[in-house]
Amino acid sequence: MKMPSKATGLLLSLLLGGLQTGCILGREHPAATQPATAIDPKQAQPAYWLDQPAVVKMSSPDFDLLWNACRDSAEADGFTIDRTDYRDGVLTTLPLPSRQVYEFWRGDIATHRDLTQSTLGSMRRTIHFAIRRLDDGSFEATPKVLVERDSLIERRITSVDQYQAVFSIQTVDVARETEKTGDAVQPEYWYSVARDFALERKLADAVRRRLHQIR
Repeated sequence: MKMPSKATGLLLSLLLGGLQTGCILGREHPAATQPATAIDPKQAQPAYWLDQPAVVKMSSPDFDLLWNACRDSAEADGFTIDRTDYRDGVLTTLPLPSRQVYEFWRGDIATHRDLTQSTLGSMRRTIHFAIRRLDDGSFEATPKVLVERDSLIERRITSVDQYQAVFSIQTVDVARETEKTGDAVQPEYWYSVARDFALERKLADAVRRRLHQIR
């Protein structure tokens, strides 16, 4: 019996290896075939993320100093103050479209991963500060940063010369999606995806620095 040559054996090994690793023996993983918006509906609501515990806290014996430090830290990162409720100790900002990779002067992104994510897709962030009085008479502030993603309905492109209209939305597209789902469809909307823990820690450090400078 003639033994196969080294070249033939190598070829057989490569073929067998390809069969073992290159074939899909079952259904593809759902995450690879579902749209990004295919998530648990409750996770798309701001309350789902804002009700989760804070990851960092700052304290001060003076409410006004702590309040001003929180406000100034948010504004220093480019956010605009929206709600100011002294009685309940609530300070929030308007949603801010997240920094793109070329906007090196902005400070609303704390990690390279988040920067990449906001560059590849439209994201925005909103800061929520909650300040409460402690039993010893001092005050404690907790920052929470809500991350939201922009969603557009799918736009049907039937010709290469329509590429400029890929991000435009027409009435026919809305009607098509409404007919498909059976519910009224918003052509564009924002939905919650996460909390930005890194930015929360960055804000906490900024608040502490401001309080320390005042002392």
